[in-house]
Amino acid sequence: FGGLADGKNAPKGGGAKSKGDGKPAGQGNAKTAGASGADISGYMGQIQGAIQSKFYDASSFAGKTCDLRIKLAPDGLLISVQAAGGDPALCQAAVSAAKLAHIPKPPSDAVYQHFKNSILEFKPQ
Repeated sequence: FGGLADGKNAPKGGGAKSKGDGKPAGQGNAKTAGASGADISGYMGQIQGAIQSKFYDASSFAGKTCDLRIKLAPDGLLISVQAAGGDPALCQAAVSAAKLAHIPKPPSDAVYQHFKNSILEFKPQ
């Protein structure tokens, strides 16, 4: 499922398409040390799986990408999703799929902080 990568403008990440927030995994609790790379990667996979499960025509968009700006509530509810760049037809389909998806609650506040307003690169699988 390598379809989503946390975004260029994610609140904590720094560099483009970085995974994690630059803090070592397992240092202190999540509220003070920030989310570990494994936590972020795991939750990103859950978001990706949720969107992918509602995306039905992946083969039509092979090799194409769309950046999605998402805003999440603390319980995982998708507040908004907008295309932020990429293939226009794919972006339209990806936004529709994201609106139908049931995104699970983030596992911690630190993970929520990372994803509450971020850009995800969507590549249909």
